[in-house]
Amino acid sequence: MVLYALALLALVILLGPLVWMFGTALKEQSEIFTWPPSLFPKHWHWDNFVQAWQGAHFSRYFINSTIVSLVSVVTNVFLGAMAGYAFARLRFPGRNLLFVVVMITLMVPNAVLIIPLFLMMKNVPFTDPGGWLNTYQGVILPTAVTGFSIFLMRQFLQGIPRELDQAAAVDGANLFQVFWHIILPLTKPALAIIAVFTALTRWNDYLWPLVAIRDPDLYTVQIGLKYFIGPYHAQWNLLMAGAVIAALPMLLIYALFQPFFEQSLGNLGTGLNE
Repeated sequence: MVLYALALLALVILLGPLVWMFGTALKEQSEIFTWPPSLFPKHWHWDNFVQAWQGAHFSRYFINSTIVSLVSVVTNVFLGAMAGYAFARLRFPGRNLLFVVVMITLMVPNAVLIIPLFLMMKNVPFTDPGGWLNTYQGVILPTAVTGFSIFLMRQFLQGIPRELDQAAAVDGANLFQVFWHIILPLTKPALAIIAVFTALTRWNDYLWPLVAIRDPDLYTVQIGLKYFIGPYHAQWNLLMAGAVIAALPMLLIYALFQPFFEQSLGNLGTGLNE
């Protein structure tokens, strides 16, 4: 009984802010600060979502966030899979040291890297003044592959028998053919998790796009939400409506890929035990 009570409390803590955000998105501006507060409005204003979409140019921001997220997903899946395969299957000098370096990158806060990344993108050789700032590649490149993608793929591969690689090699497959035709089809759950987490992280990223982008035409969804906050006034109902719109694609992606999670975590546990 205690466990059920704790689970219910955790559910309320996790879903409470989302429900409150949705309720606020349906209110009039004058109804938001009424006392006593109400979870949902007396009259539901669905037109707030239309006003938020049109007022903040969300269509353009959605395109920008989609480009950044999709390219980051592709690069993290492909490069992370290749690097994870190398760490799990190949023997080369300095392999363990390099993997330790990859693990260290997981422990460094992103905020610490902002200034070095800014200087790197600003001073890219053979580019115009300003480098890759205010460009898609400037936003995408710093997270084209992450330590999480490499780590997850490496641990997942630790749970796949090496006999499969050896059997394919006996049949004449080279290293890339083993990776492409044998390993990748078996690692779909891990690739799905990498894709989902990368999409979630890049879609919700605020700090790095805010630093790297000054052109409003390149703003992502999260930066676009600040359109509703002025120096003296905030349109809280439209801001919450925009936040709901921004959250919907990621909720849908999570729902579609959720079946892969349990299978991937099972193989990850096997890899950690080896």
